[in-house]
Amino acid sequence: MSEENGGLPTPPWWNSREARHAARGEERRVRRQERAARRHGSADAAAPREPVTPERIADAALRVIDSQGLDGLTVRSLAQELGVGTMTLYWYIQNKDEVLDLVADRGLAAVQFPPADVEWRAGVRQVAVSMRDALLQHGNAVPVMVGRGVFGPNGLRLADKTMALMRSAGFDENDAAAAYFTMSSLVIGFCASLAAATAVTGKPSGPGSYPEKIRQYFDSLPPGLYPDLRAGMPWLFSASLEERFDFDLGCLIAGFEARLGASPAASQEEESKS
Repeated sequence: MSEENGGLPTPPWWNSREARHAARGEERRVRRQERAARRHGSADAAAPREPVTPERIADAALRVIDSQGLDGLTVRSLAQELGVGTMTLYWYIQNKDEVLDLVADRGLAAVQFPPADVEWRAGVRQVAVSMRDALLQHGNAVPVMVGRGVFGPNGLRLADKTMALMRSAGFDENDAAAAYFTMSSLVIGFCASLAAATAVTGKPSGPGSYPEKIRQYFDSLPPGLYPDLRAGMPWLFSASLEERFDFDLGCLIAGFEARLGASPAASQEEESKS
C-alpha cells in the first residue's frame, strides 16, 4: 500500500504488508506467464492485464456503487468489474470494509485547493464547495463517508491543506484541527441529507420529491399551529440547494471568525495594534 500512496504507511486495519507484497508477487508471476505466452505465439495468450492497485479497486467500486448502489457492491461484483477472479481480489483486500475505506478516500480525489496566498475565508469556502461537488459526483457513495475516518492520501491532503488555511487565519493547531473536522462534518452532512432525500423519491427537488411532500404536509397543518415554523417554511422550500449550502457555509465561517476573535492570540494582536 505504501508504494502506491507516496510512501504512506499501511493503516493497521488494512491487510498486512506481507499479504500485499505477496499479492504484488503473484501479479508479477501472472504477467511473466502472459508475456512468455505471447513471445511463444500461444493462441491462448491473454491480453496483458492492468495491475491491481488501490486506485483501480476504488474506481471500480465507485462504478459499481454508481450503477447498483451500495447494496450492489460485493467482493464478487467488484472482482467482475475489475476483470479478475474473486480469490485474486482477496490478495489485495480482506473484506468490504477495506474497500469502503478506499472508496471514501478516492471520493475526495477531485477536491481542488486554492492558491497558498488566498484569504482564509475565501479559501475555506472554495475547499468546502469543491469537497461538496466531489462527493456529489458519486451520490450513492456519500453514506460511506458518514462516521468513517478518511486516512488515505486524498483525505490526509484535504485535512492538511484546510488546517493550513485555518493556521494562516491565526488559529492555533488545536482550533485548526477542530475547524477542519467541523467543516468536513457540515459538508458530509449536507451531502448525506441530499443523498437520502434523493434515495426516497429519486430526485432532490421538484414535484413528487421528498421536500415537496414535506411542504405539502406543512401546508395542510391548521393555521394556528407552529406559526414561526410555518413562517420560515416558504424559504426552505423555495431556496435552491446552492442557496442552502451558501447559508450553512456563511454561518460556519462567521462562527470561525467569532472563535478567532475570542482567542488569546487574536486579543494580544489587537492590543499590540492599539
